[in-house]
Amino acid sequence: MRENNIHKRLLSVMLVCSILLTGCTGHGQDKDEIKKDFDEYTDNLFLEDISRNTIDLHYTLAYPENYGIEDYEVTLGELSMEDMEDTEKELKELKEELLKYDRSALTESQKLTYDLLMDYVDTELDAVDLVYYWEPLSPMGGYQAQLPILLAEYTFRRERDVEDYLVLLTQVDDMFEDIIAYEEKKADEGFFMADFALEGVIEQCEEFIAEPEENYLIQVFDDKIDALEGISEEDKEAYKEKNRELVTGEVVDSYRMLADALEELEGRGENDLGLCYYEDGTEYYEYLVLTETGSDAGVEELKERTEKFLENREEEVYTLVMENPDLLDVFTDPDAYGFPYTDPEEIMEDLIEKCSRDFPEPPQVDYTIKYVHPSLEEHLNPAFYLTPPIDDIKNNVIYINEKYMDEDIYTTLAHEGYPGHLYQEVSTASHGLSLVRNLLSYPGYTEGWATYTEMYSYNISGLDRDAARLLACDNIYSLGISAYIDMGVNYDGWDVSDVEEYLAGFGIEDEETARDIFEAVVEEPAEYLRYFIGYLEFNGLKNRAKDQLGEDFELKEFHEFIIEIGPAPFYIIRERMEQWIKEKKEDIQ
Repeated sequence: MRENNIHKRLLSVMLVCSILLTGCTGHGQDKDEIKKDFDEYTDNLFLEDISRNTIDLHYTLAYPENYGIEDYEVTLGELSMEDMEDTEKELKELKEELLKYDRSALTESQKLTYDLLMDYVDTELDAVDLVYYWEPLSPMGGYQAQLPILLAEYTFRRERDVEDYLVLLTQVDDMFEDIIAYEEKKADEGFFMADFALEGVIEQCEEFIAEPEENYLIQVFDDKIDALEGISEEDKEAYKEKNRELVTGEVVDSYRMLADALEELEGRGENDLGLCYYEDGTEYYEYLVLTETGSDAGVEELKERTEKFLENREEEVYTLVMENPDLLDVFTDPDAYGFPYTDPEEIMEDLIEKCSRDFPEPPQVDYTIKYVHPSLEEHLNPAFYLTPPIDDIKNNVIYINEKYMDEDIYTTLAHEGYPGHLYQEVSTASHGLSLVRNLLSYPGYTEGWATYTEMYSYNISGLDRDAARLLACDNIYSLGISAYIDMGVNYDGWDVSDVEEYLAGFGIEDEETARDIFEAVVEEPAEYLRYFIGYLEFNGLKNRAKDQLGEDFELKEFHEFIIEIGPAPFYIIRERMEQWIKEKKEDIQ
């Protein structure tokens, strides 16, 4: 599944704070003062940035007033060309502020935060001239597709949340005007999307506004208002009427405006193939792979790793089937090797109990399993974990889409729940990471971890051991094929016929499948890699620790190290792991 965590900063092209507060790190300060100033500086970076977008603020802090954020402006943020063009200057200013700190005076935790911020700045500076390669719109993960979901899941904890939400609805047109201006500039510069991607975006917009009075944002809002306590019935009805008016009016009009503007740009795309066909497209793809996966391996090396992995899985599957041909029944007769549990609540209880053998005990939190509203089933994935605000990690929600209940819900809930996203989020949060780290996104870590634990869950599911291994191999094998195609299309310049030829090597000769994968990796390059390469990186870290520690390696301790360090690029994690291994060896001796 390609989107598991809908809490995304959809327009965070760059983490550049609107106010760069000077760090007081002059000569003569003792180490304690430097540590204190660094915490104040990074906390202020967080507070300034998170206040610039109310959706980010709402999804990150349940009670912003506890952080001194009370009189914030309600806004969807901006996507102005001026701000984007000022990015290089602001990144350099941020780097100058960081360099004022004596890194050696910081705690180990602060050093990690420092290194992450510096790595972020250096990575973004390398790509600062590639701004027009970024695409805010795509049929599946674009802003126009994700905004309704973020609005539908916007939690109403108090009346102010309702009022903020309604103000946000009035600003959709302004945001879309910014996006249209950006897309027109992209077209002028020769970077506009392919027509098949454009058609998908327009179709998604038109589908969303096809029946204004039946729009799911109306029913979902009404349900949330009815459940909100402390508001009179009269006020609830007034809010419902206001929401209906805004959805059927301004929101629908904004989506119509976007669709009409995009239709005017049809045919302006100069490239309907991968990124490498643009002048600096290969460089941008390398940047995307780095930021999406967190791996410092070049694309050529990642291709080699993927090829080797696929070869090994082929050999493993061949051996399993040769030893037990009946195993093939897992693909033709689901009942032959069915999962012992199919009820979501029972699955979660089973996962929590069994993963405790190899994963540190998480903090005690609550979780609720909910079902996607019927009106949203066509738009959402089989399941997703709704990331809780950092100041309310006790309350967690996993949504299941009943449309996909026939799929392997056991491993899906492992991916979303325990020991996947939910476990990782609340466990890492319990270690008290620096606030500013919540602004930094590392999809390779988060989705790689969820994929890694999903594969782990086959082993504890209660399935026959060989059947579990075969299913796990099939799952990750398919993901690896898609990841390799992603690199083939965007780095090596494959066209649809190349994808067809590649898939034919695996016995897949469906032209429609080839076309679907091709278009998906053109529309959202490096998307598959965050899952697959992230998974490979975690496996690589684990194998490295095993090789170094031998009989003294304990899987639970390794997982504890990964959780404590939190989301980060793998090359930074690797450096810390080498020190962790060294210290463990010293303790053993």
